[in-house]
Amino acid sequence: MVTIKNKLADGEVHHLIQTIYKTCKSESNLSLRPKNELRKTYDEGRILIAVDRSSLVGWLMLLPYTNKVQELAAGFVVDTYRSKGVFTQLIKNAVTHSQVSMLVTFNKPLYNHLINKVGFKDCSLLETIILSRGKFLLNRLNLERLKAINNHYQMNKPKYLIYKRHE
Repeated sequence: MVTIKNKLADGEVHHLIQTIYKTCKSESNLSLRPKNELRKTYDEGRILIAVDRSSLVGWLMLLPYTNKVQELAAGFVVDTYRSKGVFTQLIKNAVTHSQVSMLVTFNKPLYNHLINKVGFKDCSLLETIILSRGKFLLNRLNLERLKAINNHYQMNKPKYLIYKRHE
């Protein structure tokens, strides 16, 4: 049974950071993130981790931009757990952490799933920038991230999504 948590045993944290780093470096739909950024995000409790018993099966980063707005980033599920609802579990947990959640993807099937099954709505880059007070763009001002984003643009156009939680 897959469970979602945001903390691991001390001995497992290094493996998590290494795995996320290597995956972001090798997966064409993800942008590379420095290890120190990953560690800081983990230490702040902002990486949701999907585990099955003791196996790491997926993760999703929560990047707060304002008190009410966050970006969901670097989400990934290992191949053997795909199409089993793990990413949906991560997303449903993530959207409880902020009133507004934004996500950008180059993956059209994921985009369609989030619109049709989870309740996300299509939005524009401009809306994303305004809601984040510009932090969405500032977050991407890193040479390695810009290279990865440029590679994404070579293959597809980005799709911007927004989820507004109703309280």
